Amino acid sequence: MSQFRGRRRRGRQTGSLIAGLLAASVGAAPVPALIGTDAADGTTPLIDADIDTIEQAQQAGKTTAEAMTRAHLSRIVAYDRGGPALNALIAIDPEAPVEAAALDRERAGQGARGPLHGLALVIADDLDTAGLATTGGSAALRGRVPEHDATVVARLRDAGALILAKANLSELGLDLGLPGYSSAGGQTRNPYRPARVAQGTGAAVAAGLAVAGVAADTLGGLRVQAADTGLVGIRPTLGLTSRAGLLPAALSLDATGPVARTVRGAALLLGIMAGVDEADPRTAEAESHLVGDYTLFLDEKALDGARIGVATDYHGGNREVDAAFRQAQADLRGAGAELIDIDVPRRVLEARSRLLDKVLETEPADQLHAYLRHSGEGMPHGLATLTRISRSPLIEGSPTPVSPARLAAYDAALASPGLADVEYLTVLANGLPAARAEIAELLRAKELDALVFPTTLCPAASRYDAYDESYDCDADDPGLPAYLASSTGFPEITVPMGLTRAGLPMGLSFFGPAYAEPRLLALAFAFEQATGRRRPPDLAGSGAGADDVDSAPDGEGE
Repeated sequence: MSQFRGRRRRGRQTGSLIAGLLAASVGAAPVPALIGTDAADGTTPLIDADIDTIEQAQQAGKTTAEAMTRAHLSRIVAYDRGGPALNALIAIDPEAPVEAAALDRERAGQGARGPLHGLALVIADDLDTAGLATTGGSAALRGRVPEHDATVVARLRDAGALILAKANLSELGLDLGLPGYSSAGGQTRNPYRPARVAQGTGAAVAAGLAVAGVAADTLGGLRVQAADTGLVGIRPTLGLTSRAGLLPAALSLDATGPVARTVRGAALLLGIMAGVDEADPRTAEAESHLVGDYTLFLDEKALDGARIGVATDYHGGNREVDAAFRQAQADLRGAGAELIDIDVPRRVLEARSRLLDKVLETEPADQLHAYLRHSGEGMPHGLATLTRISRSPLIEGSPTPVSPARLAAYDAALASPGLADVEYLTVLANGLPAARAEIAELLRAKELDALVFPTTLCPAASRYDAYDESYDCDADDPGLPAYLASSTGFPEITVPMGLTRAGLPMGLSFFGPAYAEPRLLALAFAFEQATGRRRPPDLAGSGAGADDVDSAPDGEGE
């Protein structure tokens, strides 16, 4: 998958110069932090609006792509670099206002390409973006500037989207105990409570630094960050969206998907991203399942008469998450759904240790070599060199060294027997297919439209460098529910389920069989419309978790 279709763009300055370039781009035309409104009563700022509302405002001449882009840049200065110092972004396109102005001229002369025309997106830093450095969060890859967009990025750009920035992430797509930390980007802070962690894409979209985003998901990275920042995230069926141009964590598990403020926004992005790509053979089987516009399936009455399985094994990590999940079940019943308690098969509950870890240990050496072999002079061209540079005094002595767990994972991958390893081949040939078949049969036998469960067992974790005493988690692995989709390759959608008393978002996941995205989107949309649980973060108050935020249904604190 080293050769993929995508738009080629000239390289541009990034890195340490970006602060000056950003300040210059914002200073050229002062903009207010809030521009226009999206509600009829004039109460909701456009900067936190959904995709449809912003597009309608552009059509009506109430705002422009350039004005919105400058407003996003202004907020980056105020909140990502200043204020709570979210540290969500690694690289910013200094030409973004110029490109936005060009998209405005195109709209005026030829009309909009679609609802994404001129909207600013943020892309996780493990997806190639032409002209902007793509590091996967690795300091060893600083300065690596791809010539082409990843396929999903190219499709969004062709639809008129503006790629504003690259987002920080857990280094090489796996948190390994440090969510949202990378040696290239440092630690991203949660916009709802900066003493807690987040990953860059979710933090940026939640904070209004961009309209929506795209990220990768291996063991739940996309879903967890959406849940932790009060957003909608979709991990699609493995192969529905291309991974060409993705810095791989393990391609047997990797998927790419959207992060947005609403189910409709996420569905719109998914429809543009989905499709067969000759550069990613896994997408070939998706051809007969493509539906085009996923927003056509959104139905606020979809829960009425739906049979929903409740995954009873995912609880006990945090009292507020458990209480919010009980309330979500009551909401589902209130909307007409029939709920059936379901025990998750042991094979899936133990998938991390029995199946996934072997894949994560075996695939990186070969796949990273294939991805990096065309990198420019001076860049690592394989895992061994990447590991050696990651251990160099320059990086080890920096304020953001590579984490010991990340280095240990590199060592394990280098020591692996490789893709011919019998145990690994057994996992691919038997273990993962058996898990997939067992879950598919469970859904079929119970005649379920979906399974529901908390996206994570606990709210966002405390930062490692400044411990938040309010953090309360009794789960050995708060991300346990994520392995259901990772081990089966089936789709999962997370939607906001509420806020803790400390002001932290919690997510509810809808999970179903392969290519069930239309039905899951309908159910998630109905839940979203019935509950309206999302609240934007209070950035003006530094997102510190004020006492007056919405509390969990039973009023228990973390």
